[in-house]
Amino acid sequence: MREGNTTEGATQPTVSQRLAELVVKLQLDDLPREVMERTALLVLDNLGVQVRGTRLPNVQPERVVAAALGGTPEATTILGGRISASQAAWVNGTLGHSAEFDDAHMAAWHTASAVVPAALALAEREGSSGGDFLIAVAAGVQVMGLLGSVASRGMLTAGWHGSKVLGVFGAAAAAGRLLGLTAAELAHAFGIAGSDAGGTMEYDRAGGEVKRLHGGSSSRTGVEAALLARAGLTGPSTIFEGHRGIFTMFGGTHDTSPLDAAWNDWQVLGTIFRFYPAVAATHSPLDALRALRAADAFDAKDVAEIRIGLPAWAVSHGAAITRPTDAISAQFSLAFGIGLQLTTGRNAPEDYFDPARWTDPDILAIADLVRPYAMEIPAGDPNLSSRAEIVLRDGRRIEHYQPGFHGHPVSPATREDIVAKFRDNASGILSAPAADGVVAAVLGLARASTVRALTSLLAAPAET
Repeated sequence: MREGNTTEGATQPTVSQRLAELVVKLQLDDLPREVMERTALLVLDNLGVQVRGTRLPNVQPERVVAAALGGTPEATTILGGRISASQAAWVNGTLGHSAEFDDAHMAAWHTASAVVPAALALAEREGSSGGDFLIAVAAGVQVMGLLGSVASRGMLTAGWHGSKVLGVFGAAAAAGRLLGLTAAELAHAFGIAGSDAGGTMEYDRAGGEVKRLHGGSSSRTGVEAALLARAGLTGPSTIFEGHRGIFTMFGGTHDTSPLDAAWNDWQVLGTIFRFYPAVAATHSPLDALRALRAADAFDAKDVAEIRIGLPAWAVSHGAAITRPTDAISAQFSLAFGIGLQLTTGRNAPEDYFDPARWTDPDILAIADLVRPYAMEIPAGDPNLSSRAEIVLRDGRRIEHYQPGFHGHPVSPATREDIVAKFRDNASGILSAPAADGVVAAVLGLARASTVRALTSLLAAPAET
């Protein structure tokens, strides 16, 4: 991924031009084995969430609207019909972000729900090989991570949802790669996509299932921006670093040096796989509580107080809500997640979507004992770390410090973990042979001449 030297005296390329050159030049042989494997697992993980999303009530409005709009049958919607590629990306991206169970990334936020649906829809439409699809996904994640290295901190502080702001560019990169755009055309696609970047995080204070759209709308925007650029539409060349560009308007910075520092790092290797269907800021505390219960088998009724130390940003992004009113507010409530775990012994997707759980007096009684506070994370430890301290009614105090959590790069998920999660998400929705076929197809993408064998396994069964 190294760039050549710029000729002395020549005009320096813009960020969009640099990123476009990176994307169009990327080849399968450039992807180290670890990167190819992680990219395929990212695809499998998100497809599992998409499959599960087909049975969740919160994203049915998007499926209904897309079916009513119809369109040229170019790409498959998960367990649905074939519609236009951009609409399929919209539906599947929304499904992929439907359960707060997709990947996370400290710079790029949530990549797969924006990038994978855009890439798969166009790969199906264009008859692309599995290898080209993998390149497109890796490229999209790379673009999101590099841009996030500059803008992510500012977006979090201001309350912009990085997945939506960055996702349009990741999806445009993946779409442009599969459409065979030139570097100049792809740079314009980034400029076009920038007009649809946005999305606030007010959902982490007041709920609102509209958050699920951020994956799908990013994915659709990226596809359409690439198609428009190929048709001749232009966008601002300084969409990122310009006076009114993304870095300034969303990230609050003019400093692009973090992008240079991150340029040669494969961003997909920073992927965090989530094994709780909740905001990533709650995962370390939930793992810490599991460790405490394994070491000291206390009962929920024995607990008098629960103190949870978190990085300062996580106190407001995951610990602000104590009384859920919908699924998203349940998933962004540390107190509810802890109450759920200590009361039921689990944090399953169906629990976060069950209105009866949101008002369960036993769960809420535990939630009322949770006291989050900001703490300094020890140098060298992941920003997603925590300390759990429990005061028991008999006066004992027990505590556990949790650096990161299972699925974070410091405690990485294995191939077996991701396959098991996919099978669990697909259980009761896909047949066992179909689920086996999807796993085999995804893990064999690098050798596949087309992705259509995969998409056929994810289509709704034909009526008889």
